[in-house]
Amino acid sequence: MIDKDALHILLADDDSDARALLAAILKSCGYRHFEHASDGQQAFELLRREADQIGLAFLDIDMPGYTGIEVMLLAKSVRPGCACVIVSAHSMVDNVLAALRAGACGFVVKPYSPNKIVDVLAKFEREATA
Repeated sequence: MIDKDALHILLADDDSDARALLAAILKSCGYRHFEHASDGQQAFELLRREADQIGLAFLDIDMPGYTGIEVMLLAKSVRPGCACVIVSAHSMVDNVLAALRAGACGFVVKPYSPNKIVDVLAKFEREATA
C-alpha cells in the first residue's frame, strides 16, 4: 500500500496553471506533498536533491532545459525507483511510444481530467505494491 502522506510527487511543467490543476486533482485523490518545477533543469535538480523522497513524477514532455523524457532518463541515475508519467498537450503516437519505450509508467494528454489521473495513479499504486 502506498503511504500517500509520505510520498512526494514532482509536478514539472512550464505551465503553472497545468501544475496547479494537476496538484488539485492529486489532492482530491489523497496525496499531499508536491514539489513544483517550471522547467526540465529545475525538475532534475529537485529529483537529485530530494531523491530519497520523490517517488512519483509527472513530467511535461515539452519543457525548457530538458524535455520530460530527458528528465526521466537522467532521474534513473539518481532515483531509479521514481515512477515517471509523461504528460503532453500532443498525443502523437511518436510521443506516446517514445515515452513508454524510455520507461514511463504512463502517458497523460492535457488538459487533465480526473479520470485520466485516477487511472494512472491506480496503475502506479498497483505496480508499487507488486
